[in-house]
Amino acid sequence: MTADRQPGVIVTFYSYKGGSGRTMALANIAWILASNGCRVLVVDWDLEAPGLHRYFHPFLVDPELAGSTGVMDMVWDYALATLDTHGDQTAGWHEPYADVLNHTVSLRWDFERGGVLSLLPAGRQDDAYGAKVNSFDWADFYDKRGGGAFVEAMKKSMAAQFDYVLIDSRTGLSDTAGICTVQLPDILVACFTFSTQSITGTAAVAASVRRQRGERDITVWPVPMRVEDSERAKLEASRDLARIHLDYLLKSLDGNARDHYWGEVEVPYTPFYAYEEWLATIGDRPNSRGTILAASERLVGYLTKQKITRQVPLDETERRKLLLQFERKIRTIPEEFTADFFISYAEKDRDWAEWVAFQLEDAGYRVLIQTWDLIPGSNWMIALDHAFRSSRRILAIVSRAYLASPYGQAESQAILRSDPSGATRRIIPVRVEDIPLPGLLSTIVGLDLWGLDEATAREKLLANIGATDTGRAKPAVPPSFPSPSRRKSGSEPSGRGRQMPAPFPSGPREE
Repeated sequence: MTADRQPGVIVTFYSYKGGSGRTMALANIAWILASNGCRVLVVDWDLEAPGLHRYFHPFLVDPELAGSTGVMDMVWDYALATLDTHGDQTAGWHEPYADVLNHTVSLRWDFERGGVLSLLPAGRQDDAYGAKVNSFDWADFYDKRGGGAFVEAMKKSMAAQFDYVLIDSRTGLSDTAGICTVQLPDILVACFTFSTQSITGTAAVAASVRRQRGERDITVWPVPMRVEDSERAKLEASRDLARIHLDYLLKSLDGNARDHYWGEVEVPYTPFYAYEEWLATIGDRPNSRGTILAASERLVGYLTKQKITRQVPLDETERRKLLLQFERKIRTIPEEFTADFFISYAEKDRDWAEWVAFQLEDAGYRVLIQTWDLIPGSNWMIALDHAFRSSRRILAIVSRAYLASPYGQAESQAILRSDPSGATRRIIPVRVEDIPLPGLLSTIVGLDLWGLDEATAREKLLANIGATDTGRAKPAVPPSFPSPSRRKSGSEPSGRGRQMPAPFPSGPREE
């Protein structure tokens, strides 16, 4: 940490009962902060039921955390080091074990203004993880292993290297919950639902934290979540009960400001987010009232003393593309046979098929292509049948060779029979030669890549593929104003009388 930089703010998100939406709230707020140029670390300290990484899975190199270390690995490594009687016993020897940068993973996303969002997982999610969690003796860790000093060193490491550290705490009362609510945070976000048990339990925990830390040493923001308004009378009674038990936590606000606070920070229940781990920063439209995103932005204002009050919005086209990456795919067949696209092609067009497949995977789509996915030992008939049936859409690389191939004809006819009206846009003809499409293929709007250079071909491919997802091909930037000049009557149609560049990636075809 440089001399002119203040330590980062550590915020713990805690809920007395599960199911409050605590983890989702943390993930949304982390994204909002990072979008505004902050260096943000999110920490999954819900060691018994880790799940924070699920909200960021499209941006992780290791989305299942099969090889990524985290909190449990840190405390285990440190505890084992204390057993080494011949090890380094000098002051500060434990600090390298507490350096969080050795275990964080950064999201693969370029935030504007230089923002960074990194994850410190609960630990490597392998077969040994459960045993590590269940067998770790936290009392021994604190009483005999100097665990308190180690956690303080972790706290110092986090605050020195990030502007905001958001910790997802375990629910209820436990050793690890105490670490997160008492020892680590500068701010405690107490998440609760409007049930009596959740309200009174949250009030008891908040009072205990303030007794142990001191009223002036920690700020507690109580936040109602999963708020439904279908039962109006019950909702108002629950709001009253919450204020009776928790209003005293807002002593820094006057009466009017408290009323304003309670009305602003309620997080609505939205069924859309009940079934999968979605980020509201991507799922909700910017500047829409009554959304989880809007409530998250208002809470960020309180956490940052109104320095940040809005997410820097995503480009709408980019937002829609990201939504597709969050969508859960129902897999009724093996994982290796599920994809966004299956490439159907003739062997003569293998170069084209591989180029198209590479561009799509580079843009975040999952692609199945025979030359990459049919490995030695596979039953090629079964593999291709599964790949064909399980892919959301099929790209047919159309050329003279493809139309002459019995396999190409069979595949295209089978696809057309599965979607005769074209309602699902399941087949997309991609012409790589200037030839007419035969039969029913001629009724489908396709994509022409022949005669283009590589950059233009890639841009056209991705733009058209994006249009199949949104159902519309509106350009991302405004079209140019039409030139006042008029084409002379009888002028040659576009494409005639001029030499087209050779198709990419292959050279001119021999007839």
